[in-house]
Amino acid sequence: MIARFILVLVLLEMALSQKQPPPPPGAVTASKPACRGRSCLAIQPAETIQALLLYKWVYCGGRWRQVNRKNCPVAFSDPDFSDHRCVCSPNGSLYQTYPGGSMWLWLSPGFSFCAHMPKCFCPACPHN
Repeated sequence: MIARFILVLVLLEMALSQKQPPPPPGAVTASKPACRGRSCLAIQPAETIQALLLYKWVYCGGRWRQVNRKNCPVAFSDPDFSDHRCVCSPNGSLYQTYPGGSMWLWLSPGFSFCAHMPKCFCPACPHN
């Protein structure tokens, strides 16, 4: 029982010790507010709007990476990682079962965090 308690504490400490990275290059932050509604379409060039739909920023392997649906499908299919709790959460039944590492996803503004995203869900991220 004590060993299990210590293991839970160690895993919790690992999850909490993950420092939030700075925003990705060119990201909109609270000090630089985003536009709202239709005004976004008038302000941003068509190329920027298309890029927002085609690419997302993930932080893994110590740096920000711009990813797409092909090289990081999980960033598009489950941006809050709610469907991947079993692998992302230290309490998940499949946590660290598969090769992978921690991953932050920029949600403009804000982040989603996965303590251990399997490489197969985001091949753009290297093994940690």
